Amino acid sequence: MELSPRLALIVRLIPPGSRVCDVGTDHGRLPVYLLERGICSFAIATDLNPEPLACSRRTAESADVSGISFRLADGLDGVTPHEIDTVVMAGMGGETIAGIIERAPWLCVPGYRLILQPQSKVPDLMAVLARDGYCVENQHLIEDAGKLYTVLEVTVGQMVPPIGGAQYVHESLLTRGDPLLERYLAEICSKLSRALRGLEQADGNAEKRMDFARTLADLNRWRGEIES
Repeated sequence: MELSPRLALIVRLIPPGSRVCDVGTDHGRLPVYLLERGICSFAIATDLNPEPLACSRRTAESADVSGISFRLADGLDGVTPHEIDTVVMAGMGGETIAGIIERAPWLCVPGYRLILQPQSKVPDLMAVLARDGYCVENQHLIEDAGKLYTVLEVTVGQMVPPIGGAQYVHESLLTRGDPLLERYLAEICSKLSRALRGLEQADGNAEKRMDFARTLADLNRWRGEIES
């Protein structure tokens, strides 16, 4: 089974022997691949809707893979703490991921690893992680079908609530010199610049304008450091 670059990156971040829950499993390719390759011996695949869950079952049957528990559940609502040690949440908005984490406070103890791939609202997710006792260990970038995605490795720990550019860019991404970093920074700058212009034209929220301006200053400074 071939995986997309985005899912292949997530697989590389899962330690061998992990017990994984793939939240919002969709077609079930990730848990099937993990068991097929012997990376883990047990996985839970959850989805909010019955159709994707049925599709993931068919994926497992086609690959003749067992060891996956399929559960119709909202986030981690159908999972108990002792069953897993690794949670993957990919392909959903940052606010949705944050909500799932908030509803599962049992995750916030040593021993759990979260691998998160937010499609949007990265600052909202980062704020919840910092507030609720989690720490981003690493941030990765990957291009898939022409789009850029970010993936966060998260464990329990202390993290200073991110402000400015740190809401989007973890220090690990800056120190590692990721070849996609310049493009990532440019895309965020473009999005924030448009939003800032809209706020200025509408005489919108002054606090939000200041936050956008500070974030843009950080991002543009890092872009300048890359270019130099």
